[in-house]
Amino acid sequence: MKYLLPLLIILTFIACKSDDDATDPDYDGLTLVWSEEFNDNISSEHWNFELGDGTDYGHNPGWGNNERQLYTNSSNNVLIRADEDGNSVLDIIARKEPGDHKYSSAKLTTQNLHSFRFGRIEARIKVPEGKGMWPAFWLLGDNAAILDWPGCGEIDIMEVIGDQPHIYHSTVHFANFENKKGEINNPFEASQNLSNDYHEYRLDWTPEAITFSLDGQEVHQLSIEDDMKEFLRSAFIILNVAVGGNWPGDPDETTVFPQHMLVDWVRAYEIDDLSPPVAPELNIEEETIGSISFGLAAHGMNSTLNQFSDITLKAYGAGGEPTFTSSDITIEGDSSILLMYRGTNWGGAFFVLDPVVDASQYANGNLKFSLNAPTELANMEIKLESVGTNASEFLQNYTGVNVGNGFLEYTIPMSNFEGLSLTDLKIPFALWNPKDENGDYIAVDVILDNIYFEE
Repeated sequence: MKYLLPLLIILTFIACKSDDDATDPDYDGLTLVWSEEFNDNISSEHWNFELGDGTDYGHNPGWGNNERQLYTNSSNNVLIRADEDGNSVLDIIARKEPGDHKYSSAKLTTQNLHSFRFGRIEARIKVPEGKGMWPAFWLLGDNAAILDWPGCGEIDIMEVIGDQPHIYHSTVHFANFENKKGEINNPFEASQNLSNDYHEYRLDWTPEAITFSLDGQEVHQLSIEDDMKEFLRSAFIILNVAVGGNWPGDPDETTVFPQHMLVDWVRAYEIDDLSPPVAPELNIEEETIGSISFGLAAHGMNSTLNQFSDITLKAYGAGGEPTFTSSDITIEGDSSILLMYRGTNWGGAFFVLDPVVDASQYANGNLKFSLNAPTELANMEIKLESVGTNASEFLQNYTGVNVGNGFLEYTIPMSNFEGLSLTDLKIPFALWNPKDENGDYIAVDVILDNIYFEE
């Protein structure tokens, strides 16, 4: 008689508003397994806070979406209080702040505390309104700690963009069979402004399908296809209010602060007598966006210096990302990397360190690498990234030195990568967007070898 299945422990504790409040509905075929009614203090047994601008969690500043808020756990941004009807609710408050980070808000998750797999998950929420507001009630796969988004799987039970308060968005994100982002979104036009009152946002989740409902009305159903195995694994709950970002845009002069997302309750139910399939084994190469190789990356690095271990080679783009393989045409060591760019759009190959590396000893030194490429290649972007910063240089600004066997060796002073922090280096080398002399994307084969840093 499972599942929902919490990752760590099956929960039997159920909180209630009060003896006088309406209790949870008695859904036929479902059993309540977890509930947060927000009666008392925010419990560390139920909720984590994610803090800051995302860089502490491996994201670029802005949580990967160019969001503008800093998340806090301050009572200025999150607390339990009585609403205007006297109900005890969670209040997530987005505020305008002075300084570079102009906004603050809060983000709560059940990660490593309570996870769920199949069943019904729902919440009663009153969303904020205004340009730049981005409230959400969503699930993220437990594999998020080891697998890049969206291969971990994301189910957005509710998103409402603040200047479109009549539109309810329900979405899933995943990695498809082509190692590209899979996304299915359903914007549903409600009959009223969703910020004017509480509404119930619901997910019904089986091994075969995902169904979204608003106030008990089904608005979106999708089948779990063969390339959506992310949704056959467990996930945790997230509540947050983002401010700004690629989707809603930044607040403007019409946006009134503070803004509030009020959450009356969150509840999770198991499906009675369900015999769920075994969760599929994780295949990182298959479920990572773009191409990935754990063994090939070392072929491009200087083999004797061995500066970077635990390094992975990845490729990503919008049709211009390269495929890659090993090559025996080298300038150093036994093997190099052949990158075959398709030239149809943007794309690149990049080396990823896990864990990140403190490379600050090279701050006054140089990045060196060798390329064997045809003459029609006029320019490429060379990009380095730390956890919170990144910087680029361009091949056309440097002259390579002929080192034999068709290779030109390039030297770029590390100081030219302005603003890059080397204390938590994540991507020590990347090659993006090969172009011809007219600045157009070009299909080209490039052999890359002997990457290293010198002090």
